[in-house]
Amino acid sequence: MEKPLKVRLHIISPVHIGCDDVYEPTSFVIDEKKGRLIEFDPMDFIKMLSLKDRDELSRKCMGDDLLSIFKFIKAKYNMSIGGREVEICKDLSNHYQEILKLRPSDNKKVINQFAINKTAYNIHNGLPYIPGSSLKGAIRTAYLSKLCKEQNIANCWVNYLDKRDLPSEKDKYYWIGKKNIAEKLEENLLGGTFGSDPFRMVKVSDFIPVKDVKTKIVYVANKKKRKSDKPTRADSGPPQILEVVQHDAVFEGLINIQLPLIESGIKRPVSEVNVLKLIHDSYKQLFECEKAVMEEIGAYHVDLSRFIESLGKSAFLIRLGRHSGAEAVTIEGNRYIKIMQKRGEPDKYNDHATTIWLASDNRGSKTNFTPFGWVVLELLPFDVKNLYPVSSITTEPAISENVENLPTSEFKIIHKTQMPQPTLWENASLTWNPGNMTLTATKDNKKAELKLGNNKDKVPEPLRNRLFEKRRTVTANVTVEPVGNNLRIVEIK
Repeated sequence: MEKPLKVRLHIISPVHIGCDDVYEPTSFVIDEKKGRLIEFDPMDFIKMLSLKDRDELSRKCMGDDLLSIFKFIKAKYNMSIGGREVEICKDLSNHYQEILKLRPSDNKKVINQFAINKTAYNIHNGLPYIPGSSLKGAIRTAYLSKLCKEQNIANCWVNYLDKRDLPSEKDKYYWIGKKNIAEKLEENLLGGTFGSDPFRMVKVSDFIPVKDVKTKIVYVANKKKRKSDKPTRADSGPPQILEVVQHDAVFEGLINIQLPLIESGIKRPVSEVNVLKLIHDSYKQLFECEKAVMEEIGAYHVDLSRFIESLGKSAFLIRLGRHSGAEAVTIEGNRYIKIMQKRGEPDKYNDHATTIWLASDNRGSKTNFTPFGWVVLELLPFDVKNLYPVSSITTEPAISENVENLPTSEFKIIHKTQMPQPTLWENASLTWNPGNMTLTATKDNKKAELKLGNNKDKVPEPLRNRLFEKRRTVTANVTVEPVGNNLRIVEIK
């Protein structure tokens, strides 16, 4: 077993990682004076209402008039209720007031224009976190890009086309499916799929905050990559509003790159020695290209000066989350990116995007933009006694090779973070979905999942025939553990 890498993530530009959750209109108000969104417990709000007001709120919630709910909450909210406060961008207060002044017939505008998407958060304490799956996906994409470059593989879309005589010029190529082509390319690069995929041996933990991490609610703008006053098609629609993890936030977690067994079938294992350098080289190239774009359109780019001495050595660039850009989530030299055209015109495809998504404090602003998703991944000295994050830590890079060499002021330990504990579900129901290769356990209206792929060894032998062949529900003792907002199956007996 290889030693895990202890890693610190420094957020250097706004990061939003979707969690399919929004700020519900029945659980927040906006305090214009403070410049804060206040998320409260709806039950605390209901407790302070009179019986008449409770009946009125119940009637409003049974209908589809979201606007009346916003107005009711704003009128009845008492500041003594308290709640979690989130910083908002400058223009959101004005936007909120505009919503409250709309007429009942404008209810559709409320739904389309004031949905606020949350970033991934821990349901137990409400704090944001970085899912390990997001970081692993970013590592995988960069690794595949470098393999393509080393092996001189390019334009895989053309190589896998089924060229047939089709009736029109726009259909001169018949695609066998974008997803199928991408999967075929990855299989060829990595020398296998499912059980023989080398990334099966790359384990990435969720990354938890190690200090008081702040989030902020911002607007999303889509701008052309060349200087232009014309709005893009995406930017002319309803505004996107996202909660982001702010600049200077710090998270810690573990990356464990394990060596596969000889009989595993993995032909090209991932090497810890070069993987981080490959990642950095790939994202540094994207960073420099984006920097030129930002200079062209007169927008702010990310400052890396505090990491300049350690970049590529103990600190490595990477990009995470939503609106990271099409180039950051596709394989270099083999990109096939949709370019939306004017209404009525067919979409085009290219190896680069022509627009960029940016965070902004204002709707429709022509300045004050910041790119999404830039993060510095920093290696920390391995210390088995202090493997897991502490609750408070400075954000300066830890460049030293040994923990003893760090100044005592660098670490301010208050208490060790309690890691989520596994729970045993006795006599849980197990079902198998062959479509997405996922095993699901249910108990007392709770659900836990595990994506098995073709490796079904996790399930005890006596249960396999009934579960996988006959596709029947079986009963077992299942150990589960929380992963972000979800539960994951750890063991089955």
